[in-house]
Amino acid sequence: MTDTSNIISMPNAAPADPSARFLWNRERLTTQLLRHSLVDSFHRFNSDGKPYPFITSDHILPSLSQTWVEHRHQSTVLMFLIDGTLPRPLNKHFRLRSSNRVTWRNIQRMAPDLDLTDFKAAHCHLDDPGFGQLLPRLLALDYALLAQQGADDSGMVLSHMHVKLERLTDTAIKELGKDLGYIERRLFERGEDYVEALECKFFEYFGFSANAAGRKSAAAMAAQLLSAQDQRFAVFVAGQEDCRLTVLDEGPVIEQYLLIRPTGLDLERFHLAATAAGVENINHYALTNLGANSTDGAFPLVYRLLLERTKAARPGGTRHRDRDLSKPWLHIREAAVLPRPGQVGPEIPYHWAEGLSADPAK
Repeated sequence: MTDTSNIISMPNAAPADPSARFLWNRERLTTQLLRHSLVDSFHRFNSDGKPYPFITSDHILPSLSQTWVEHRHQSTVLMFLIDGTLPRPLNKHFRLRSSNRVTWRNIQRMAPDLDLTDFKAAHCHLDDPGFGQLLPRLLALDYALLAQQGADDSGMVLSHMHVKLERLTDTAIKELGKDLGYIERRLFERGEDYVEALECKFFEYFGFSANAAGRKSAAAMAAQLLSAQDQRFAVFVAGQEDCRLTVLDEGPVIEQYLLIRPTGLDLERFHLAATAAGVENINHYALTNLGANSTDGAFPLVYRLLLERTKAARPGGTRHRDRDLSKPWLHIREAAVLPRPGQVGPEIPYHWAEGLSADPAK
């Protein structure tokens, strides 16, 4: 997995080493999308007088969350970042056409109400100062954005918008089931109930709840397809039901970012963790003034989870792994509170849900 533990302290200038440029772009994108999907959404809830849908610690793992309501104040994200260009074998799955390249003419055709009078082709380059203003505008378009290596080694560019991903869910589930040893040849060889259980675990495998749909389905399939190629990538996705930003790549660990608001003893434990990390000023971490509009002194924080797949979600095991379908497929490898975007400080290791930090399938 790519190390993204220092997303807040990345250098402003792109590194000269081409091999390090992908990491630099990935980490900058993570920070930009974190601000867009979580922080800006939180302030939108507040400005409209709506309570933010903070989860409780017992629902911290995606498989434990069964949220069905979509929150319209939550900004969405679906974006693919590829180290190089999209591998040719995947052209049949990722719809990249001249009609959905990121150009002024195509933007005007797809989103005529979008004010892009200041648009320049250079703004599509991820290291251009104008990219930060272009990105959130295009994220409002349906489907996905794709960033990849530009022509003539010109750096990474936002090349396509409104990118459709075309693949049957049954095909994706069958491929994962065979890879992990849960089925031998056919998806329905053990009946519909078994397939339904395997479908729930398919979404858990990629860090989503069993009722994942839309953007999360596309993100899971994109990650599965891209993982089969010998190439680094990152898939970013945020939906309106769970209010999380998930980052998938070719490795066994999933990054998730969300906002939490610990109270009571959990808040006391956080203050102790901050002191142990050498943090003196909690104001750099809180999204609001400490205790503002709160009777319990609680405040929202940016929380990062590193979720690792358990033994039940790895190849191997018995011929029929029925019992592994009832076990957790993810556990929390690391958890930390981050400074809010724009502030500098060390991450604060903090396991809000302490009992979920060990691999239960080992």
